[in-house]
Amino acid sequence: MTEEEIYEYLAEILQRIDFISEELISTESFFTAYHLCKDIDKKDIPFVAFSIEFNIPLWTRDDKLKDHLKIKGFNNFFDENLL
Repeated sequence: MTEEEIYEYLAEILQRIDFISEELISTESFFTAYHLCKDIDKKDIPFVAFSIEFNIPLWTRDDKLKDHLKIKGFNNFFDENLL
């Protein structure tokens, strides 16, 4: 592919993605996510908070994170076997 074709393909992909502002996530969801993630990886807090806020399964392949969240009572994970 040429560089121009790559940029066109990237533009097509980005048009299909809806970016959500963290401002739409409630303080309560961030607080809950913080307590779930603080001992494992604080970088995952926004993703877990988004999952909590919109009741959407968390899609991650981070088994360490999954195991930790399950221990803390979070079990809303996307099942890749459904694809």
